[in-house]
Amino acid sequence: MLLADINKKWLSYKDYYKLDSGVEIESVCYDAADGCDSSFNIAQLYSDRYILHLNKDIDLYRSEYIDYILWHEFTHLYDFLTQPFSYKVLRKIYLYMNTYSEYHASRRALDHVMKDIPAAALDPDKSMIPAAYKDISLRNLINDTLQRAKLALHYFRNNPGQQAFHVCLRYIMYLMGYSSLFENAEDILAFCFLDLEMESKSYMELFEIMQNKDFFKILPKMDTIYEEAGLTFEHE
Repeated sequence: MLLADINKKWLSYKDYYKLDSGVEIESVCYDAADGCDSSFNIAQLYSDRYILHLNKDIDLYRSEYIDYILWHEFTHLYDFLTQPFSYKVLRKIYLYMNTYSEYHASRRALDHVMKDIPAAALDPDKSMIPAAYKDISLRNLINDTLQRAKLALHYFRNNPGQQAFHVCLRYIMYLMGYSSLFENAEDILAFCFLDLEMESKSYMELFEIMQNKDFFKILPKMDTIYEEAGLTFEHE
């Protein structure tokens, strides 16, 4: 993909969400980690380097799915540019971007491709969204994400540590973002946590905080979640 084309889409995103920012994506690197379609590096953003990292095979994907990926990634950049925490505290930005922003990016990307369907009309089996090579149902999207969360959680329980927990946490944030578009979001999440065999109280409280955009309650709640996982968050 040409950088000019990506910045044109970024401009459309900024216009859609009324983001008043002159920031442009400065370059694209086809070096996203295995299993990842796209990413921004938080340390690079922190240093005012707006570099989009993409999967080397992304040009093989369907154009609809590429737009879906970009909408997700643009939301991360949006959140970084508008986040309510001090830019001098990298720990806060890191945790914010790995919790609220993952929830927010998943929600906005899915909403972007489902924008013509009201929440009451969403059907998990009939409502289709683009994937890399074909459309998939919303049920498949949630079930696939749930299975990835289950595998990540199993790995964390056998190899406890921050990095393993972050992987599991990311999939849980995806589930929260996708589910938030449904009228029965709490029921969907309750099923997911039951299947994961996880204590859901703190996570459901976090979901409510993010739904209400109570930004300054996110990090204290995450401290609780880390403690319950037997971890203390420290950015290395």
